[in-house]
Amino acid sequence: MVFVGLLYMERAHDGRFWSVLWQGAPPPTDFKLIAAYNLMTDLRVIVFEAESTATIRFLDRFNLVGRWSCHPCLDQTEGYRAAFARDLDAFEAFLRRRGASDAVIRRSVEHRRRAIEAESLEAALRDA
Repeated sequence: MVFVGLLYMERAHDGRFWSVLWQGAPPPTDFKLIAAYNLMTDLRVIVFEAESTATIRFLDRFNLVGRWSCHPCLDQTEGYRAAFARDLDAFEAFLRRRGASDAVIRRSVEHRRRAIEAESLEAALRDA
């Protein structure tokens, strides 16, 4: 499963963060880092795959230096790419690969088509 971890901590405590991360045994073997982002604020984002609660417990150590939260997530990148490209065919294909029913696909694609064709943002919002 893919997770997004959010760590809120004061940037002035970076040394403590690195100490907690490097100290002791490495994460369990099911931990796979996908991405890590320092947002140049008090927020770090860590995207990873894991199957065991042992990995979540391992990462809980970040609560020693800040406020750590961890959320399972679904990768919706393909659907977002279709939306940014205004590609209804790609969006429909995305829904089909996810196993959506024909009725859901039809309603979803038509809703997006009406949003594209709406005369303004307000009109698109009213339609929603």
